[in-house]
Amino acid sequence: MFDFISFGEILIDMISTDYVNGLKNSNVFEKHFGGSPANIAMNISSQGFSTSVISKIGNDPFGDYILSRMKKSKVNTDFIKIDDDYNTDIVFVLKSQFSPEFYPYRSSSLNLEVNDEAIEAVKNAKIFHFSTWSLSSDNNLEILLKLLKVAKENDTYVGFDPNYRKILWHSSIDIQNAMKIILPYCDLVKPSDDDAKYIFGERSIDKYIEIFHELGAKNVILTLGKDGSIVSSGEEKRSQPSFAKEVVDTTGAGDAFWSGTYIGFIENFDIFNAAKLGNAFSAENLKKVGAVLRLKNYHDLIDKYIQKGG
Repeated sequence: MFDFISFGEILIDMISTDYVNGLKNSNVFEKHFGGSPANIAMNISSQGFSTSVISKIGNDPFGDYILSRMKKSKVNTDFIKIDDDYNTDIVFVLKSQFSPEFYPYRSSSLNLEVNDEAIEAVKNAKIFHFSTWSLSSDNNLEILLKLLKVAKENDTYVGFDPNYRKILWHSSIDIQNAMKIILPYCDLVKPSDDDAKYIFGERSIDKYIEIFHELGAKNVILTLGKDGSIVSSGEEKRSQPSFAKEVVDTTGAGDAFWSGTYIGFIENFDIFNAAKLGNAFSAENLKKVGAVLRLKNYHDLIDKYIQKGG
């Protein structure tokens, strides 16, 4: 049994080395491991939990790099298909202290596959996670629904990152209709205010949370950047300030938030204390460049932010 298993993209983030005005003005990029479902698996694995990812990469140097990084981080790679017909995805990202501009070159992540062994792993996992990339093509959505039904039938906790942007979307149905299909399966959805705006248009923060609940999500964490987050159980709603004191790069901050929140659930925290731990993970990630968190011991953050009522 895995503590955490995710379905979706693994890719290379090419992050600009300087703060400039737009990707078009960036000249130098550094290679980083990326892809939200994989980043979260890496982060959680680094804290001693068992994790795996269902994904696809190309049979190319970037795919080789990804596999070596994941194996070094003790993330199970049994359900990652290496495909000669598709390339490993690459995303160019603007180094930023705010929501970063990015441009994706997608191949493998639009053509995901799943086998019986992966379905069985989801059936027995504690947590199943997926992002918008996982439903952004007709092929992926069909596979995702199979996995969600298995998770639902076996009481696997389901989390969804609705990180929608139009540039990612290749499905024959629009994003709002896709939300109606998948949100009833979700125990937790964690949009940013930008995500919610791109999905539902201009609304109030409270309205965004209301819509996610109405469409089926049990718990909602709406992140607001430097202004913290709003956590809603459907019955109770609380504002939480950001714990961040230093911001070098925002890449992967959302993934770090997810990682801490999921570890909170594994530790049997309620949604509000789990979100505090996610907040603390995110604050740590903002101190450096790249999406994969470098954190020695999550218990230190629990002591600081949870047990002392942080």
